Amino acid sequence: MLNRLKLRNFKSARDLEIPLAGLTVLAGLNGSGKSTVLQVVALLRQSLLSSHSTKLRRLHLRGPLVQLGSVTDVLSDRAAENNISILVDVDGRTSSWAADAISESDILNVTEDSVDPDSALTNASAGTFQFLQADRLAPKTHYDISDAINRDLGFLGIHGEFTPGYLADQGERLEVSSTRRCPLDDAALDSDLTTRIVATPRLYDQVNGWLQFLSPGVRLRSDQLSDTDLVSLRFSYASTEIAQDSRDRRPSNVGFGLTYSLPIIVALLSAPPGALLLLENPEAHLHPRGQVALGSLIARCAADGVQVIVETHSDHLLNGIRLAVRRKHISSSSVRLCNFTRDPTTGDTYIETPAVLDSGELTAWPSGFFDEWEKSLENLLK
Repeated sequence: MLNRLKLRNFKSARDLEIPLAGLTVLAGLNGSGKSTVLQVVALLRQSLLSSHSTKLRRLHLRGPLVQLGSVTDVLSDRAAENNISILVDVDGRTSSWAADAISESDILNVTEDSVDPDSALTNASAGTFQFLQADRLAPKTHYDISDAINRDLGFLGIHGEFTPGYLADQGERLEVSSTRRCPLDDAALDSDLTTRIVATPRLYDQVNGWLQFLSPGVRLRSDQLSDTDLVSLRFSYASTEIAQDSRDRRPSNVGFGLTYSLPIIVALLSAPPGALLLLENPEAHLHPRGQVALGSLIARCAADGVQVIVETHSDHLLNGIRLAVRRKHISSSSVRLCNFTRDPTTGDTYIETPAVLDSGELTAWPSGFFDEWEKSLENLLK
């Protein structure tokens, strides 16, 4: 598990150390440095995959996971020297890289490294990895299946574009861990209808179960089209009034949020213990009830041995995590909150780390940390 990330002269992180846990929540205003954390982890991953070695001599700023531009795009504006360094602590084993930032290329040449050969991070194929970015799967009639390499890795694509194909392949095969299965008592449906929708522990049924918090009665199906490299994605609705589901609907006709959130839900349900998930704004396009449920699922996934680093602007998603702590679905010590602030005077980023108590309450509420509701209410009551 990643325990710590230390950055120097990388974008707004001129000298920044970020503590990480089983579940790390990155919060703060736009442009405050949250995405930098996800980008650095993805940068190391894509560079290790390109090097085919634990000796990382080049950091690739442009690749399949992140497109960060050139060296000048990532060097801090107020850097005292033209040098960027990254340190990662994985289970107490530290690896670090320093690189000169003096060219206009999209490659940082490593000038100094200290790599623990036993660190899981130095093995690019160690564990399942997902980086689901904010611009995700959009409703379409058909989707491409992934290539053999990504299929073997279980990679859903940075936009979740391979999710329908993954479901077509694994939906009936993969059994979801009991920790992450849909809580039937909370699904807000008639019990008989819930049982019909969530009939088994298989991935298809569990995805449909969690989708009930977004749109009650909805069911999805993904099938590969014969003699093609395409899969179809269709939604239907179950009802207590009729024995059969409604006719199949195109994704564009059932609401954007269902398709948009699908890669997040599938990743959280399918990731094996030891996997690392990077999730960027998973709450986008979801009703507050769905955001709370997603926070609960994220917490359950992290409690099941998957490390999750999530960037969010949603107090509802945070509340779902806090409720999961209160209900003992995850321990408070497994959750780390990082509130990012960018100093407008210096342009540097710093963080504050309020702790989550066993009750779900927080030890502090830093300014700008999901406090806009209270500020607006105070102004309304004046």
